[in-house]
Amino acid sequence: MPQMSQVLRERVIGMLTAGMSTRAVARELNVHFSTISHLQRRFREFHTSNWPHNRKLCVTTPAQDFHIQHIHLQDHLRPATWTAAATIGLYNQRISAQTVRNRLREAHLHARRPHQGLDPTAVCHRNRLEWANSHIIWRLAQEVFSSRMNPGFQCSGQMTDCTF
Repeated sequence: MPQMSQVLRERVIGMLTAGMSTRAVARELNVHFSTISHLQRRFREFHTSNWPHNRKLCVTTPAQDFHIQHIHLQDHLRPATWTAAATIGLYNQRISAQTVRNRLREAHLHARRPHQGLDPTAVCHRNRLEWANSHIIWRLAQEVFSSRMNPGFQCSGQMTDCTF
């Protein structure tokens, strides 16, 4: 059920202070009596119908949230740490990378996580290429071997052109 509006809460408090019972107010406004009871208890505790909530205040405005989303739509490989460093939130506070990730998740987007580890060298690239090439040859040899075992299998040498 949606939250009660401020006007409706004040109306409830007015009815209760006028002497109406909790059940009568609930019946009048077509809400559950426990809702009115909780509101009455909170009014007694805080002496206001607009009690404080325990949520943290947002550190970015909706315009900044849109800007964060727009930046990551333009550069989908951008890490959240770069965006956090470039964005200044409310009251001249820096925002954290986790805030950026939260805002992107709300828009069903994701930030790229920065690579952690050693960057591959030229030798690593060469070794990986040799490994991949040897396994391609091994894979083709395996297909040729399986085509001899299965006469209905035809392969032209390309991985995608194999037919049964």
